[in-house]
Amino acid sequence: PYQGYGPLVVDIVKFFRSGKTPVAAEETLQIYAFMEAADESKRQGGVPVKIADVMNKATKQAEAKLKN
Repeated sequence: PYQGYGPLVVDIVKFFRSGKTPVAAEETLQIYAFMEAADESKRQGGVPVKIADVMNKATKQAEAKLKN
């Protein structure tokens, strides 16, 4: 059953106390890539958008920013 935001708050408090994230960075990036692919698909009228393409584009943008 749904427990509300209680479990989330517990993990947030653990994070702020320990500095250790409850979710791996790679998983976080995959979640954001999935959401960006969905948004891009919507912008393009529903065409399929590969998550790998979104990740590659983001990697190139990040590398360009790091060079500046």
